[in-house]
Amino acid sequence: MRNQDERDGPGRWALPVLTGAYVLSQFYRSYVAVIATQLIDEFGFTPQMFGWFAGAFYFTFALVQLPLGVAFDRFGVRRPVLLCIATGSVGALVLPLTHSVPLAMLAHVALGIGCAPLYMGLLNHVLKSGNGPEQVRIVTRASALGYLGAIAAGLPLAWGVASVGWRASLLLVGVLMAMAAVGIALTLRDAVEPAGAGDAGPSPLSSMPPGPTDRFQSKLAFAALLPVCFALIAGGTFRMSWGGPYLADLFGFDVVLRGYVMTGASVLAMCWAFGIAGVVRRIGAKALVLAAFGVGFVAAMILVVSPAGHAWLGALLVCVLFCVGSIHPVVMSQARSVVPPAQLGLWLGVLNSMVFLGVAASNAAFGWIAGHAEHSGLGASDMYSRLFAFTAGVMVLGWLGAVFGPGRVGHGARHSEAQVCSVSGSVRR
Repeated sequence: MRNQDERDGPGRWALPVLTGAYVLSQFYRSYVAVIATQLIDEFGFTPQMFGWFAGAFYFTFALVQLPLGVAFDRFGVRRPVLLCIATGSVGALVLPLTHSVPLAMLAHVALGIGCAPLYMGLLNHVLKSGNGPEQVRIVTRASALGYLGAIAAGLPLAWGVASVGWRASLLLVGVLMAMAAVGIALTLRDAVEPAGAGDAGPSPLSSMPPGPTDRFQSKLAFAALLPVCFALIAGGTFRMSWGGPYLADLFGFDVVLRGYVMTGASVLAMCWAFGIAGVVRRIGAKALVLAAFGVGFVAAMILVVSPAGHAWLGALLVCVLFCVGSIHPVVMSQARSVVPPAQLGLWLGVLNSMVFLGVAASNAAFGWIAGHAEHSGLGASDMYSRLFAFTAGVMVLGWLGAVFGPGRVGHGARHSEAQVCSVSGSVRR
């Protein structure tokens, strides 16, 4: 139960405000793909510069995850979230107003800081009152609603860009970001954690003898999750930034057509996210993770062989690569099974850092590959074939990590499902 002040005072609005802020975070993770060509033309980005611009958001997002986890433990949710979203609001307002490349880069860094704590802050806020069925429903619902931001960064953004331009469209979202910061300042309070709340979620380690062999196996299994997390949303790099140039360069898609594709990717990912629990119930967490990376590898390899074969096949496979990232809650559930409950937040922060480091590194690598291909005189088709080959390699890296990760294929599906629910949506994302 939440305390009386939270139910009856301004605190009753904290959850809707945090959820709305998280929706905005999802928007900013996804918007670049739709307006990539406008940004490249406006700022005169080279391929390398575009890669660094897109990656700056995710590098920042990754780097602040661990300090944020420590700050949540020490200061509660309100102060870290408020400081970060205020910084992000400045970046959100500066980006559509500036014509300076360095200032645009700094604004994107500020946006990364602003969006970094929003989901984990929401998760911490909800779980302060326990880890029971009510909290699971709240977290799952909020995670699903977050995809609305990614959907808004698709066709609605494309319509806005076609009507009033990208600057006016992003300025409107920047104003919403500033309003979310004000809303958090007015509504979010750090409640005292109820006695025993931290003990609500079962963990296999709680009944595991603390022998050196068990500790070593747990550490090894956790270490295997690092490459899994690094690869987790690397395929989504095309949905979040490079899919726009891909569809424009090879198939001539204008901003509205790109918006349709990116909206479709987000809707497909949302539907897949709702179905994950049922799949885990049937085959278990580890089998699902292995299968997801396998499907991602196949999709990437098809695009390596024929990147310009058919426009809508290419668009569909970009959507498939994006959907690989929807298994993040499953991977977090695997982590829960091998770390002590008292340190769960810290180590989930480490894994989340790897997730966003993966997409940031992919953006930077894509920029380098594209720049090298351009200097070598390669055509657009060959260049994108190399980008998809890099993505296929990352999928293999994730699959290999999953092989050595926690659990056994076909074993413990019921237990996996319960744990997925207990950390559902901890990706976002």
